[in-house]
Amino acid sequence: MAEKTLQLLAITEDPTIGHVLQGIARADDWNLVVFRDPAGIFSSTVDDVHLLLLDEAVTGPAYLTVVRRARKRYPAVDITVVGGPKSDEVRAAEKREGVDYHIERPMDPGRFGAAVEHRCRIAEIKSVVGMVGRSGQIEETIEALLQVAPTEVPILIEGESGTGKDIIARAVHYASRRRSQAYVAINCASLAEGVLESELFGHEKGAFTGAIAQRSGVFERADRGTIFLDEVGEMSANMQVRLLRVLETGEIIRVGGVKSFRVDVRVVAATNRSLGAAVREGRFRQDLYYRLKGVSFYLAALRERKEDIPILVDYFLREANRKHGKAVRAVDKDLVRKLVSYPWPGNIRELRNVIDTTVVLASEGRITAGLVDSQLSEGPIAEETLLPVPLHRTKEEAEREMIYASILAMHRDVREVLSLIKRGRSAKPLDTMKEVFPDGLGHEPDVQTLSNLERTAVREALRTTEGNRKRAAELLGISERTLYRKIKEYGLL
Repeated sequence: MAEKTLQLLAITEDPTIGHVLQGIARADDWNLVVFRDPAGIFSSTVDDVHLLLLDEAVTGPAYLTVVRRARKRYPAVDITVVGGPKSDEVRAAEKREGVDYHIERPMDPGRFGAAVEHRCRIAEIKSVVGMVGRSGQIEETIEALLQVAPTEVPILIEGESGTGKDIIARAVHYASRRRSQAYVAINCASLAEGVLESELFGHEKGAFTGAIAQRSGVFERADRGTIFLDEVGEMSANMQVRLLRVLETGEIIRVGGVKSFRVDVRVVAATNRSLGAAVREGRFRQDLYYRLKGVSFYLAALRERKEDIPILVDYFLREANRKHGKAVRAVDKDLVRKLVSYPWPGNIRELRNVIDTTVVLASEGRITAGLVDSQLSEGPIAEETLLPVPLHRTKEEAEREMIYASILAMHRDVREVLSLIKRGRSAKPLDTMKEVFPDGLGHEPDVQTLSNLERTAVREALRTTEGNRKRAAELLGISERTLYRKIKEYGLL
């Protein structure tokens, strides 16, 4: 995970505060700029600020006005105020105006340093993994994360699709003792069972048709690091058994292999469904559930933390402007209110897509209400459709599409290799090419294209269904009789 330079701004005249901040900045490799009055931060050319510390002694009763202005300039910044004791009512007002944390005077330098160090750690994690928001849910999640991440306990993250479960997983890895090692993520719902098994545990050469070489799985690649199993609730019963064995023994066996070997992996899993309910309904193994659920996090839907929407809008607007080379101005207040009132069935992912698309389509440097309306869903999305990706197809159609996509990708690779050979640009010996493409390389790339594709489609369907001809025929959209004829025709018996 890439490191980044973090920026700390402070408004103070107190030499003790300045000394403590300099020590923290040196130790944690932060850039520190100290201003003696608030005007400095508003005239500063620094745009990307991660933590702002405001000493109330400099501004007096006007400190909340400074907070409001700072929040407009830096919407996602973590703001910490140093000041005297406050009543509950004043603390609530601070929170409304944008104060994230309050450090009370009089203060011991050691306790003050620890408090600022903690806020720096929170700001660092949010910045590095792209976690945006100031709601109570976000604060509670990060505080809990900082407690459990340095341990080895497995973590289960639950929440609707699009709520940012992958971001929390990356934050756990970044805040752990494994941060210098590999972080590998895999979506368990996006792959057929046979493919998922190979992706997780790897395979030996010759384990199945097309396994032309030994391949490491994600458990091997994540050794001594962290593996993120997204949508783990979509695993088949057979895959649940295999995963449970790995978690219990710490050992894996590649597909087609006989020898087991140990891996040291910290597992973070996520699901958009209730695994507890799936256990009660017999769709998920109880023993695996408790193996995964050492500590659980629940991510609130975006509609449950509406106060974060304006901050997210600004963040995604800046991100889209940078990505597309645009200069779309900030969204006006009426439009922000509209976005806040929308239920966001697709959560943060939907909001990001809406802002990204509207920035691309915006003319004259502004986003209009009509442009936003055209990107919003017409109504709520049923819970059963909240998958990792929107699929408007049956499972059989999705698997068939995956097979065809794989075949076409292989076909494009063959054509590209043939083209390179014809132009004399390939230094790969033909014998080696035959090993990579055992079906042979014709001199003309279009010879028997359809029959080769059909043969590969039948073979892949049989492999995906583990030889179940009825299921393979359903995937291919043909009758069992036709499938049997094709099997004989292509010598796949």
